[in-house]
Amino acid sequence: MNGVMWLTLMSTWRRIKTITRYKFNFVVSLLMSFVWSLGLLIFTLVADPSALQTAIGTGNYFSFLLIGIAFQAYYGSALWGAPNEIQNELTTGQIEYTFASPVSRYAYMLSYSFSEALVATIFSLVPMFTIGALFAGIPPSLPAVSMTLVVLFLTFLVFCQVGVLISCLLLVFRNISAFVGVMNFLFQIGSGMFVPIQFMPDELKMVSFTIPLTHGIDLARHFLIGSNVVWSVEIELAALLFFLVLFTALAKVSVSYVEKKAKTQGLSLA
Repeated sequence: MNGVMWLTLMSTWRRIKTITRYKFNFVVSLLMSFVWSLGLLIFTLVADPSALQTAIGTGNYFSFLLIGIAFQAYYGSALWGAPNEIQNELTTGQIEYTFASPVSRYAYMLSYSFSEALVATIFSLVPMFTIGALFAGIPPSLPAVSMTLVVLFLTFLVFCQVGVLISCLLLVFRNISAFVGVMNFLFQIGSGMFVPIQFMPDELKMVSFTIPLTHGIDLARHFLIGSNVVWSVEIELAALLFFLVLFTALAKVSVSYVEKKAKTQGLSLA
């Protein structure tokens, strides 16, 4: 675990230095959190507060929507952040040297996911959460904030493992842009990020339940702005824990497979 933490710290530090090196791009990236908020505020003026209050337990569609969209930071890190680092190493040929090093390959890929998700938390998710909570009117209680942090931590860990899985898929199939596009669509539509799950048909609700992001978004909204949960809090927390165990196991199995493939076939783009 110390190896993972050290790699994560170094990778995070490198990522932050890279982001802050280009001042204009860094400032614009920070401002985008507020630009998103302004755009959503205009969009939500057309929503019917009474209908929302009945269905989801809150008429504040702006905060409801903003908290959901903030979670793009996590699945974005998993789908593009860590795999992009692996793609760069594939392109430059560095990946062979990485796999020949004595460092755990699982720890190596996990550190990329950790650092990407950590940077996304600091520069994207936290500002959006803050704006959403402020517009909710009544500040969340300390227990509610504590539970939100627990939910964020679990979701963070789950998507770090997803990042390792996506990285392994990239190393095996070389090009997974179509698969990433499907996952991106599924996360945005099926997780209730934009459309409340309460408005979805039962068949789609079943699909939504199998998406870890669904539970992170639903619980964060519940604790921060008091919206209704789709399932009970206990069930959704248990689901996040289950997905964490499941994806951790799958990630380790996938890395083991990639390691064996690297020994017999190599990992170059050719």
